[in-house]
Amino acid sequence: MAAAGNPLQELTECFRQSLLPDPVPRKRAEDFLKEAANQPNYGVTVLQLVAAHSVDLQIRLAAAVNFKNHVKYHWDASEHEELQVAPMQDAEKQQIKTHITTLMLSTPPQVQAQLSEALSIISNYDFPSKWPSLLPELVEKLRSATDPVVINGVLQTANSIFKRFRFQFKSDELFGELKYVLNLFCEPLLEFVQRMGQLIAASANDAVALRALFPCLRLACRIFYSLNFQDLPEFFEDHMKEWMDQFHLYLTYDNPRLEESDPDKESVADQVKAAVCENINLYMSKYEEEFRSYLQTFVTDVWSLLMKVGLSASHDKLAITSIKFLTTVARSVHHELFNQAEVVQQICEKIVVPNLRMRDDDEELFEMNHVEYIRRDMEGSDTDTRRRTACELVKGLTTYYEQQVTQLFGQYVTLMLQTYAANPAVNWKEKDCAIYLVVALTVRQKTAAQGATATNQLVNIGDFFTAQIEPELKKTDGSPVLRADALKFVTTFRSQIPKAACLSLFPHLVALLLDEHNVVHSYAAHAIERLLVVKDGGRPRFTPQDLAPFTQQLLSNLFGALKLPDSQENDYVMKCVMRMISSSPVAQYAEGVLAQLADILKAVCKNPTQPGFNHYLFEAVAALIKQTCAANPARLDVFEKKLFPVFDIVLQDDVAEFMPYVFQILSQLVELRPAPLPTIYMALFSPLLTPLLWERSANVPALVRLLQAYLQKAPQEIISQQKLPAVLGVFQKLIASRHTDHQGFFILNTVVESLPVDAVRPYLTPLWTLLFTRLSKSRTVKFVKALVVFLSLFILKYGATELVESLEKLQAGIYRELLGGVWLGSTERGGAISITGDIEVKVTSVATTKLLCECPPMADDASLQLWGKLLDTEVALLERSEEATVAQEENDVLEVDEIPGYAASYAQLHNAHKEYQDPLSEVEDARRYLTESLAKFTAQNPGKFLPVIQQSLEKKHQDALLRYCATYGQNIS
Repeated sequence: MAAAGNPLQELTECFRQSLLPDPVPRKRAEDFLKEAANQPNYGVTVLQLVAAHSVDLQIRLAAAVNFKNHVKYHWDASEHEELQVAPMQDAEKQQIKTHITTLMLSTPPQVQAQLSEALSIISNYDFPSKWPSLLPELVEKLRSATDPVVINGVLQTANSIFKRFRFQFKSDELFGELKYVLNLFCEPLLEFVQRMGQLIAASANDAVALRALFPCLRLACRIFYSLNFQDLPEFFEDHMKEWMDQFHLYLTYDNPRLEESDPDKESVADQVKAAVCENINLYMSKYEEEFRSYLQTFVTDVWSLLMKVGLSASHDKLAITSIKFLTTVARSVHHELFNQAEVVQQICEKIVVPNLRMRDDDEELFEMNHVEYIRRDMEGSDTDTRRRTACELVKGLTTYYEQQVTQLFGQYVTLMLQTYAANPAVNWKEKDCAIYLVVALTVRQKTAAQGATATNQLVNIGDFFTAQIEPELKKTDGSPVLRADALKFVTTFRSQIPKAACLSLFPHLVALLLDEHNVVHSYAAHAIERLLVVKDGGRPRFTPQDLAPFTQQLLSNLFGALKLPDSQENDYVMKCVMRMISSSPVAQYAEGVLAQLADILKAVCKNPTQPGFNHYLFEAVAALIKQTCAANPARLDVFEKKLFPVFDIVLQDDVAEFMPYVFQILSQLVELRPAPLPTIYMALFSPLLTPLLWERSANVPALVRLLQAYLQKAPQEIISQQKLPAVLGVFQKLIASRHTDHQGFFILNTVVESLPVDAVRPYLTPLWTLLFTRLSKSRTVKFVKALVVFLSLFILKYGATELVESLEKLQAGIYRELLGGVWLGSTERGGAISITGDIEVKVTSVATTKLLCECPPMADDASLQLWGKLLDTEVALLERSEEATVAQEENDVLEVDEIPGYAASYAQLHNAHKEYQDPLSEVEDARRYLTESLAKFTAQNPGKFLPVIQQSLEKKHQDALLRYCATYGQNIS
C-alpha cells in the first residue's frame, strides 16, 4: 500500500475516521480504503492492525470486517470481474493462511467471529488441497486448549468449514474432501465431547463454567450434523453408542443454573438439546436401520421434553426440533409407536393443541408487527414455527392412521368450536386453533399456484367452509384474527372451493381490502391474487368477463389499502394490483390506474426500501402498458407523459435500484412504438451509451435490451448520427468479460439483423480481430456457442460469401480455420453441435446449409473435407435437436406461475418480457431446407459431393440424410 508514513498508523487513522458520524471524513476514509485494497499486501497489513492489542477494540473490529470483505472479493477476483478488483497474490495468500488461525484464536470474541468468517471464506477456495496445514492446526488446538473462548473459536471455524458437506450434490471430489476431514477430525471430536461431559458433571454448581462450556458443546453437535449429512461414516457407526450416550445425557440434563431470567432468551441448555434433536432426526430419517436400537430411548426422551417445555418464545427452537423428530418417526416404518388411541389422544392434548393455540406474543405480533406475523404465518414461508411443526406432526400421524387420527382430532375440533360458540368474543382463540387443526388434517398436497391439490377425503371441506369460514368473511365485526384465518383458508383451498362460491365471495374480499388491520387487508389481497392464478383444465378459472363487475371497486380498494397506515408499501397489495391488471379488463380505467402508479413510483424514488413492493410496482406498470398499448399504440403518448418525468428522477438522481426497471420499461415502450421514433426517445439514446451506466452489472441486461430496441426501431438514425462506433464500443466492453460476453453478442446479433451490410462492413476487420483475440485468450463453451449463432445470423443476413470475403481480408484461409475450430467444435467445447433452442438450432442449421450450398469457396477442392464435416455436424445437430424436442415434450412443465423475484443484481419484469421474433419464419422445416438445397446443389455438381458425403458422414447420419430424402422426395446426385 502506497503511503507516505507508517502504513499501519495510516490505516489505523483511516479506520478511526471511517467510524465517525461526520459523512465528509468518513467518505474520504472509505474511498482511501477502497483504493488501498488494490495494492499488494493490503490484506496482511490490515491483519497486522487487527492483531495489535494496543489499538482500540472498535477500530480492530472495523479492520476485521474490512479484512473479511477484502478476502471475499480479492481472494479469487475472477469471480468478481465486474468490480474490477486486483487479485491477491499467492505470496500474500500464503502469509495470511500461515497466521490467521493463531491470530483468530487470540482475539476478543467480536473480532474472532469476523476472522472466523474470513477463514471460512478462504477455506471455500483453498481447503483442503491448497491449505493442508489448516485442519491439523485446528485439531491440535482442540486437543490442547483449555480456554473456552479458544475452544469456541476452533469449533466455530470448523463448523463454518464443514457446513459445505450439508446439501451438496454427491461427487467424488466431495467425498474425497469429506474422507480427509473424517480421518483427522472424528476421533478428536468424540474425545472433546466426552471431555465436555466430564467437565460439565464436575461443574454442576458452577454457573459461569457451565455457560462457557455449553456453547462449545452445541458447536460440536452442529459439526456432528455436517459430518454425518452425506452418508453414515464408518467411525460414527462404530462409535454410535458413545455418541448416543452423550446425546441421551444432554437431552435429559436439567440444571436450574442454566435457566434464563429473560423469558424471551433461549438458554444454552436448550440450544444443545435442540442441536441434539436435529442430530437424532438426521439419523432417524437417513440411517434408520443403524439407529433403530436407540429409537425407543430417544422417543421417550423427546416425549418427556415436550411434556415439560413451556410455551414461551425462548423454548421455540427446542419445541420445534423435538416435534420434528416425532414427525419423522410417525412417517417412518416405526409408526406403530403411535398406533394406540391413548397415545394419539395425548399427542393431541399435550403437544398439538398447545402448540397450535395462539399465544399472547402471537396476538401482539398480529397487532404490532404485521410484517413479521405474515412472514411466519403465510403460505410458502420457510420459517419454522410451533404452529407449522405441530401441523406437520398432524399430517405425519395421518400418513398411516388417517381414519383414527381424523376421527379423534375431529372431536377436539368440534369441542373447540362449541366453546367458541358459547362466547365468541372471549373464546375466539378456540376457533382459531380449530381452523388450524382442520387445515392440518385436510391438506395432503399443495402447490404455490393452485393451493391444496389433494385433501383428506374424510374431512368435508365444503361443509366446514359454509358453516365456519364464509360467515367470518361476511361479518362486519368479530375477531380480526379469525377474519385473517378465514382468508388464509380460502387461499389454501382455492382450488377446492367451487367457482360460483368464490365469485360470491369477491365483494366481501374486496371490502376486506380496507380492513384497518394490516394482516387482514394483506391476506385479502393475497387471497384475491392467488384466486386469479387458479386454473381449471389448464385455463384461468376466472375470465375477464367474470371479473368485470368487481374490477373498478377492486382497483379502488387496492389503492385505498396502499393509503392505510403502515401499508403504503405493502407487497401483497401491490402484487394483487399487478395481477389484477394482468387478468382483468382494465383498459377503461387505465389512465386513472397509471396516475396512481406514477404517484407511488415518484414517492418511493425518494427512499427505495422495499424491494418486493418495488418489483411488483414496476410489474404493474409493465402489465398496464402491455394490456393497454399493445392493442392501441396511440395511447403510448399518455403513458409517456406520466412516466417520463418519474424516469427522469430515477436517471438524474441516480436511483440505482430502479434503473434496470426503467430501462426495461423504456424497452417495452420503444418496441411498441412504430418507426420513426419521436425526438424524445432519440434524445435519450446518447446518454444510454455513457460508460458509467454500463459499469453497474445490474444495468447491463436491461440496457442491452434497450439498445437492441433502438437498433431495431431507429437503424437509419443510428447510422446517420454516427452512433454505431459507440454501440460497437459497448459490445467491445461486454465481450471482454466471460460474465457479460453473451450480452455483447445480443447487441452484435441485432446490429447484423437491423443494419445494412454497407453500414457494418467498415468495422468488420477490427470486429473479427476482437473476436479471435478473445477466442484465443479465453475460450469458453458459452462464448463459442454465441459466436456460432452470430456467424449464422451474419450468413443469413449478409450471405456466406460476404462472411468468407471479409475474413479473407484479415488473413488468407482463415475462414477454414474458423469453421474447423469453432463451427465443428464438440459438445464439450461448443460449436454448432452444442446449440440448443428451437430458433437457434434452425438458424444454425440453415446458415450451415447456405455455407454448403451457396458459398463458392466451400465448393473448392481444398475445402471438400471441411464441406463433408460441416454436413455431418449439421445432420448431427438436427438429429440431436429432434431427440431434445421429444424429451422436452415428455417432461414439459405445465406452468411457472411465480414471476421472478427481486434480486440485487437484476430482476427481470415478467410483464415486460421481450417477444423474440423468428428471423427465419419463412423456413418451417430446417431438414426440408437442407434436403432441397443439397438436391439442387449436387445436381449442379453431379458426382462431386456424393463420395464426400459417403466418406465424411457417420453411418447413422448418412441413414438420417437418406431418410430426409425419402420424406421430402429429393435425390442427392
